Amino acid sequence: MINSYEVVARALAGFQAEPGEAPTKRTTPDGARSVGILKVDDCPARGVVSWATVDASAFETPFRTPDGRGVRVEFVAAVDGALDRFGDAVAACAFEISPSIDVKPGTVYRDAVSNRYPEATTPHLFSVSPFVWGGEFQPYSDDDVHVTWLQLVPITAEEADLVAAEGARALEDAFMRAQPDLFAIDRDSVPTDG
Repeated sequence: MINSYEVVARALAGFQAEPGEAPTKRTTPDGARSVGILKVDDCPARGVVSWATVDASAFETPFRTPDGRGVRVEFVAAVDGALDRFGDAVAACAFEISPSIDVKPGTVYRDAVSNRYPEATTPHLFSVSPFVWGGEFQPYSDDDVHVTWLQLVPITAEEADLVAAEGARALEDAFMRAQPDLFAIDRDSVPTDG
């Protein structure tokens, strides 16, 4: 099984960042699941904080590699540095990982943001391949599992509805056209009419 030191080292490599604070632990209310959360200030830019799960890859997904190893995931996110509880939203997505939930690019994690920030106009998180850091988040494996990375992006209810109706590509195309501030949780919805 992949160890947490390796996850932290790989997250820092993807962020192109130096070690700072040690990961902190988040636990579900019933205590059944826990995950580490790594926080890196001023990454990828001043005033932005990057977050990463540590050991979300311990949770089983419904996917397997061709040789039968379980596919696992670690999450990363980058948001406005003032959002000091955003690691809780990232952890909430990790706690949803299970063999019955598709954990892949294009998944919407409902209310992950609004449960921590009720005033947010972007209540949900949307998973994509990591794209905001200069480094690459390389997948890695051992004899039992193959671990990949997904970035979580805050999205509005209207944007989540677009994903449900037309698929993830429709929202990605709308983001490309509008170029919204994806570090913010208080932005307007992008135009979704193409």
